[in-house]
Amino acid sequence: MNNFKIISGTFVDGLASDIPSNNWCAEDWKREFDSFKILGIDTVIIIRVGFKDSAMYKSEVMHTTLYEDPDLVAIMLREAERTGISLYIGMYDTLKYWPLNDWQNEVAVNRELIYELNQRYDKFPAFKGWYMSHEGSLHTHPDQIWKPLCQTIRSFDKERPIIVSPRYHGRKCDPSWPVTPEIHARHFDYLLTEMEGVIDAFAFMDGHVDFCELESYVKATSEVFAKHKVSYWSNLETFDRDMPWKFPPIEWMKLRHKLEVVQPYVEKIITFEAPHFLSPNSMFPSARNLYKRYINHIEENVS
Repeated sequence: MNNFKIISGTFVDGLASDIPSNNWCAEDWKREFDSFKILGIDTVIIIRVGFKDSAMYKSEVMHTTLYEDPDLVAIMLREAERTGISLYIGMYDTLKYWPLNDWQNEVAVNRELIYELNQRYDKFPAFKGWYMSHEGSLHTHPDQIWKPLCQTIRSFDKERPIIVSPRYHGRKCDPSWPVTPEIHARHFDYLLTEMEGVIDAFAFMDGHVDFCELESYVKATSEVFAKHKVSYWSNLETFDRDMPWKFPPIEWMKLRHKLEVVQPYVEKIITFEAPHFLSPNSMFPSARNLYKRYINHIEENVS
């Protein structure tokens, strides 16, 4: 299959949020970026530079009690340059303002962060794009934060692409209120109109719907994105939402199914996230086995 799409991008979680830290130092990240190249990864996305009271560097804007030292963003940018990988930088999720629909304060701190990130990292050649960390849902109206922050970036940076990773609001997202593929598509038809020309690619998380329903959501979404001429990606989750704890590496047959479903519909496949769930260096032994099975599969399917 010459046109078989592999996972060519990954998020990286530099801060512990709902998965534990690998506690990697610079040498560990060097080894991981080498593993990315073996996987065929050309795009790495820092999912967030700050979360609650933690940050990936000592920030004058985020004012977190906890922070990485040395600067973990700079470490990743240097490894990305060494390996020829494009690095996208994410935002600060306060988990304080936006869950209360207080978008104004969430936007205010992230707007200042954007200027700080640009000042600190603009000189790094591997800094190739921006990521809007706030995933949003039908409950929280993500355009209220995406739009002002994207407009802030575009006020001084016209070149670097901006990406987001929303969800399909299916049964695994909210069992009491699953949204049909048709209503989901209608919602994003509105959002793409509202956000016209602001966001370059949307990478949809695939884990909030049942496996048997995934293609119906993907197909409906692809039609809307084709209409608006916006890049439609898949965020193929390599962790398993079906287990009683958060979050183990996904079962191989589930990964293979999701990989095959999206082939005709998306431009690019990324994942959350290789270091924990699809890496020979992971803290989880089953991730190392998943890595081997995935490598064998793509060797059989990509000439």
